[in-house]
Amino acid sequence: MKEVTKGIIALVVILAITGGIYAYELFSLRVLKEGDFAEIYYIAYYAENKTVFASSFQENVSYDAPFDTKQYNLTPLKIYLGEGFPKKYPKGWNYGDLGLIEGVRVNEIKGLYKALIGMKKGEEKIIELEPDEAFGLAVENGTVFNSSIILGFEGKFEIVGIGGVTVDLKWLPEIGMKFTMPQYWYDIPITEPYWIWENATEVVSYNDTHVVLKITPNQLDNLTLYPWWEGASNASYNETKIWITTTPPLDNFTISMFGYTLEGSVLEITEDKIKISYSMGNMTQEQEINRTIVMNRTIELPRIFNDVQKIYVEQDLKALGYSFHRLAGEKVVFRVKLLKIYRVS
Repeated sequence: MKEVTKGIIALVVILAITGGIYAYELFSLRVLKEGDFAEIYYIAYYAENKTVFASSFQENVSYDAPFDTKQYNLTPLKIYLGEGFPKKYPKGWNYGDLGLIEGVRVNEIKGLYKALIGMKKGEEKIIELEPDEAFGLAVENGTVFNSSIILGFEGKFEIVGIGGVTVDLKWLPEIGMKFTMPQYWYDIPITEPYWIWENATEVVSYNDTHVVLKITPNQLDNLTLYPWWEGASNASYNETKIWITTTPPLDNFTISMFGYTLEGSVLEITEDKIKISYSMGNMTQEQEINRTIVMNRTIELPRIFNDVQKIYVEQDLKALGYSFHRLAGEKVVFRVKLLKIYRVS
């Protein structure tokens, strides 16, 4: 860790006279760069009415209060000018020491982050920020964004309701769009194995609350319906139905799922049934399963997803500049004084 002090500055001057490159490296510590740590005083207020909403002051102060420790009690904010988690910290620091401004790290306030870079030790700066450079654009009903979290594939959604920790979403499909059917439609299990065909599910119609999907199998032979019988299933279909018939080898097989391993064997195959036995430990059981399953080619599913946790879609919205933060949508001003710079090598 290196901190610019009067002693170091004096040494810089001496070394600079001798023309040393090392002198430049020490001198550069006076300017805040990405990857540096720092201590700052700050005061943050609304641009519209100059009301202070956060600061280094322990007292309630006006937006133009001086950073004067003789008049006020001030607590420096420790910050890191970088993304993610630092690999090393200044001596005596840890991640928990890095301060927050209204629950947000400095690197998440884009305009403030950019304005701090290049500041000199002791410098004061007034930084005026539009919402997209501060705490983000406010999420409102009608906000549209893309997400793959809800359905497992990339989809466009509209915010149709905002609660305390949840939002209501509406999927915005397009007629003719194709995708691979997920095994869960958000929180609704899809009981038929439509997902064994990639990009075979098509949007054919929708109303305000529901969507109608049609599945057209794009592979008929060597399908894997059961993972322990790879390529043992074949399909056929007509305008309304899909049939999948499985013909496993008369052989032993192993089923591994949920931390358990079952040893099984195919005992008999008839036109309608597959008779198997399986064992786990000292227990052996026999079971018959249907050799052919029949599915509808069309399925109706909801477009509205209620009470989705905000954290599920927060990053997708953040990528577009939106935020659920209470200060989202506000123009704000930061007054900042750079106190110390720390560089860890």
